[in-house]
Amino acid sequence: MSFNHSAEQAHCRRTAALAVELGRRAGVAAQPLAQTALLHHSLEPLRHSSGLGRLAWQVVAGDNARGIAGIVQVCNLVDEQFEALEFEYKEVETILEEIQSFAAFEGFDPALVEHLREMRCREFPGVLKLPVEAGAARLVCRTLRAPREYEIRELEAIALRDPVLTGSLLGVANSALSGCGQRASTVGRAIASIGVIEARKVMLAAALGPLFASAGLGAIWSHSLMAAPLYAALAAHTGLLSPEEGLVLGLVHDIGAVAVQFLPRETLVTYRNLIEGGCPPTYVERLLLGRDHGEIGAGLVAEWHFPEEFIDAVRFHHQPERSPSKLASLAYLAEFWSGRDEDLPSFGRVEACLARVGLALETLMEMSSRDSTLRALQAVA
Repeated sequence: MSFNHSAEQAHCRRTAALAVELGRRAGVAAQPLAQTALLHHSLEPLRHSSGLGRLAWQVVAGDNARGIAGIVQVCNLVDEQFEALEFEYKEVETILEEIQSFAAFEGFDPALVEHLREMRCREFPGVLKLPVEAGAARLVCRTLRAPREYEIRELEAIALRDPVLTGSLLGVANSALSGCGQRASTVGRAIASIGVIEARKVMLAAALGPLFASAGLGAIWSHSLMAAPLYAALAAHTGLLSPEEGLVLGLVHDIGAVAVQFLPRETLVTYRNLIEGGCPPTYVERLLLGRDHGEIGAGLVAEWHFPEEFIDAVRFHHQPERSPSKLASLAYLAEFWSGRDEDLPSFGRVEACLARVGLALETLMEMSSRDSTLRALQAVA
């Protein structure tokens, strides 16, 4: 199957998912909408034909062929505009205004765009708040992100403030010691057995893990654990961050996805429906919230007093072309190579980011091995 054909199929799935949600608000049945949208590239020429071609259109679209055609047309335009955002960024409201202005020329009901606006979250604050588990994460990240040497007793004092940190250190240490017939019974011994550097990694990851668990985001947390070592390696290779800061960036880059799960119920239902229909998370977030989880997460980590360039990398790790910082490009590359499809695919972005940070694709491939310490934490979590 060619890439172009696969891209067209993905476009049709997204259009169908949007059409079903829009149709729900416009009072149009889901099944003919989905069928028509999935086939709209091949059916569109038939809509304006006569004879068998026109009949084929009506068989798929049903009795409300004109209304269905309008919904599919609007959703097709939305998807095309979202595909073009990497080349020309526009606010979602600007996109909707432009599409609404097409109604007189394209022959669809402009009220359909109002139904799209109704899908958007009306209670969206400037910065979505994290649940109470954020307290330990904030403390540990602010304490441990500096690339300085720590003594065992310092780390032990931090770990003993939170049972999750204590349990994670003991779990990883005893996993490593299992083949030796030994066990660490105290936090200090656990840190000594795995080393201060590895203990810091475990503590940073363990502090953030409960946030993702509270939002039911186990897959995204696993992705963060797997991606963090690549962030650290890329940081060290490019010199844009210390490896420690790179590790933290990898662990917190998707923190905004946690906040998204605490949206109002109606918005969350629409969000999940669109994702199940084939729309990537960032795509749905921009449509419903006007920003993606990177932009939401940037507001959260700003409260943790990270450097501005670090915050910018979180904000634009899915839109690196919008940032003057090379760090956003580094984050995009790590996200791309981790293989989690959170956004529309873009080889153009990959090439631009590689050039911007002075990296070859082969080098990125060589640096993508997983970190054994974080893998151990994942196993005992």
